[in-house]
Amino acid sequence: MPRPGISRRQAIALGIGVAGLAVGIGAAAVANREPATPRPTASVQRLDLSNHPEGTQATTPPARPVAAASASEAVQRFLRANAKQDFATSFALLDKASQEDHQTVAGWTAAQADRPPVKGVTIGGERSVAGAVEVTATVTHPAAVDPFAGLTPGRTVEVWRAQREGGRWHVAADPVSVRTLLPGDADATAAVQSWVDRLARCDNGGAAAMQAAAELYGPVGLAGAPCQEHGAWKAAATRGFDAAGDPQPYLSAFGPEVQTWARLVPVQGPKARFAVVVAPLGDAWRVLGVDPASAG
Repeated sequence: MPRPGISRRQAIALGIGVAGLAVGIGAAAVANREPATPRPTASVQRLDLSNHPEGTQATTPPARPVAAASASEAVQRFLRANAKQDFATSFALLDKASQEDHQTVAGWTAAQADRPPVKGVTIGGERSVAGAVEVTATVTHPAAVDPFAGLTPGRTVEVWRAQREGGRWHVAADPVSVRTLLPGDADATAAVQSWVDRLARCDNGGAAAMQAAAELYGPVGLAGAPCQEHGAWKAAATRGFDAAGDPQPYLSAFGPEVQTWARLVPVQGPKARFAVVVAPLGDAWRVLGVDPASAG
């Protein structure tokens, strides 16, 4: 966030301008008194560019090589370096084309802002494909769901491509494929049943502990029905998010990707009924909000 006031660069420029103005005024005063004595023109100091032909700037030194005994080890070291935020090491393990794309460690580091952080890595099998090797890895992430980053899954199965360059194994910057591992749909029904049971007992604190966030999406007044009606509430089988009657609050908050990971669980009480929208948070489902028209 920009700081208020004048920046350091502006202050320097202003100081130079003021100094120049003062020199100009002084010179004018001297000129009014007597003719100025001609002075030899100062030569311009030339920068020594002898090591960089045609005046080009020095390039970034090449990344220090990182040795790996196999494709699987290269992918493992690459992902574990990212988990430690050791992006200099993961950059050194990139293949030539990927290094050229990102140019520097700083460029590679900046690119990680759009990727889910890595917590852990388990290497699976590998297979040879067109002169390269594809390595399967199960990657764990700090699970989260929010309207800025959307869903960060707890686990993904990723396929990475590695190949030998210059006698060493190197990894492509992007995975060949990524598959999100979600908890089972039956677990969503069980989670919603526990949530609505707590609401029916007016245990709002206990219910909040089973939510993805304190604030629910959708017409939140529906969540007050179990405490008002009491009695028995029943959570039905899980349904896809495409059955939502009013998906717009969720689409606005999380984008179209919400349709791939969110689920609906209809609940029925003594009088009222509605559907609960749940999100996967790691290996568990958490209540994200409610939907008014999808419980039928």
